[in-house]
Amino acid sequence: MGTNTKLTTIGRDPKKQKGFVNPGIYKGSTMIFNNFEDYLDDINNADDRTTLYGINQNPSHKQLEDCISKLYYAEDTIIAPSGLAALIIPFFAFLKKDDEVLINDTVYSPTRTFCEKILKLYGIKINYFHPIKNIQNFENFISNKTKLIFLESPGTATFEILDIPFIAKIAKKRNIPTVMDNSWGSPLFCNPFKLGVNIIIDAGTKYINGHSDVLIGFLSSDKKHAKKIRVIAKTLGMCPGSEEVYLALRGIPTLNLRLKQIEKNALELAKVLDTHPLVDKVFHPALPNTINHKIWKRDFSGSSGLFAFSLKKKFSNKMIEKFFNKLKIFKLGYSWGGFESLITFPPISKRKFKSNVRGNLIRVYCGLEDSKDQTNDILKAFKVLK
Repeated sequence: MGTNTKLTTIGRDPKKQKGFVNPGIYKGSTMIFNNFEDYLDDINNADDRTTLYGINQNPSHKQLEDCISKLYYAEDTIIAPSGLAALIIPFFAFLKKDDEVLINDTVYSPTRTFCEKILKLYGIKINYFHPIKNIQNFENFISNKTKLIFLESPGTATFEILDIPFIAKIAKKRNIPTVMDNSWGSPLFCNPFKLGVNIIIDAGTKYINGHSDVLIGFLSSDKKHAKKIRVIAKTLGMCPGSEEVYLALRGIPTLNLRLKQIEKNALELAKVLDTHPLVDKVFHPALPNTINHKIWKRDFSGSSGLFAFSLKKKFSNKMIEKFFNKLKIFKLGYSWGGFESLITFPPISKRKFKSNVRGNLIRVYCGLEDSKDQTNDILKAFKVLK
């Protein structure tokens, strides 16, 4: 079955939906037991995975979980109220006081904030490693107290590609679970399970939904860790709203079509920027001159719409504001993955390893507007910096 056919089929069964193409929306908390015996069985349940309550048994949630599991070929998938809510679950599942977690230094900023502001309060040590430098010595980064390895590839803002299979092989030898934030790659462009990862985070807010009107996250697990992840997620009360689940299901049939166009738009802009006299570097893994491009080509089947570039000199905030004010297509805003193009100017000063970014760092997300309009928008705005 081809990708587009699969995407328009999974999660939908008109025969079970009274003939409607799209699934229904189930709302509520209370569920009624069939009999007293079932009630007693529920009370004697050993964990919170299957208790007869709306947080566990909503049919709409089950449809979406099954969809994501089929896309990633996962044993199980948990839905969370946001990508950030999804990514904190493995930390609670695998870590306790005096344990250590190993994280690449280019991780998503809210992940770092969670670790530094909350996780440390529970006596857990956070160790960061550079995503590229000295990676051949990765085993030396691991101690006897390392109980989780959390990865994000490509990295936030500077888009370094990690050698995931190399890291995962070492982790497996040491019996340490690995987690990878795969929001950039999506299930269509990268499957971390095939690279040896145990648990996948996907901020469905981004590409799965694709319309900038939902906050939702996914946590897909392999067979070894699926039960533990589900127990922790349900014990924490992780549960998105039914409307959000419905809208995420709505986004799946067009996922491939949207991603292909977004990929094309971003690559065209990246190539133009790569030759522009104001630009020092373009951080886009699909460009042949970027670090670890060969690893990206090996592990990914495509590239998405988010990348960054740096300028040759450091401009003041006042000048950058003038540059931004000239933009008509690219709007200033966080998140990405929708139909609209966005721009931000991310700070990376909190990283342990200092970056060699020369001038201002600018992150862009190319949406579904015409590629020429996107490119011209940036080029016209550049004129205020000359």
